[in-house]
Amino acid sequence: MTTSLFLFSLIAVVLVLLLAWAIRPAKRQLVSVDDVLDALSERRHYARLPQILQSLRPEDPDYLHSRGQDQLAVRLRRERKRIALRYLNDLSDEYHLLLEASRILARVAPEVSAMDEFARLRSNLRFTLYCRYLRWRLWLGLQPWDAFGILSDMEGEMTLQLEMASSRLGEQAAVSPGSRYP
Repeated sequence: MTTSLFLFSLIAVVLVLLLAWAIRPAKRQLVSVDDVLDALSERRHYARLPQILQSLRPEDPDYLHSRGQDQLAVRLRRERKRIALRYLNDLSDEYHLLLEASRILARVAPEVSAMDEFARLRSNLRFTLYCRYLRWRLWLGLQPWDAFGILSDMEGEMTLQLEMASSRLGEQAAVSPGSRYP
């Protein structure tokens, strides 16, 4: 097989995979402003980050190893890794919910939404890549401190942007000339 035929086949496979990814059904669709406000009022997963990072520290399993409890130490590491991966899934779901909320907010009031569609795509891609990177680090047993912090910061930034946009929307609604209330 020639190199050009191999590259062509590789590009075709990648394009088919991208097409399949693009037409997949969405996980959760928000349909109203009330859904957006409910999503913004929920408690955020990134608030639990210190506990997750504490659980991934090697001191506890190392102590168990030093006491001859190797089987228990392995089980503890495995369980804590499973919990961290579940937390990562929840963090990812929450981030995608916030992205959907920003889309809805942009549709409802485009003048107050600071994030355009390209910025959302870029942010989503960056978040997804960090999630994949962090999953690999967890599966390989490497320390995930920096990647968890980056993901948490990205979600906190998205939450702050949405809260600012929704408060601007509320202010505009309160002072609009068609408002019923003085």
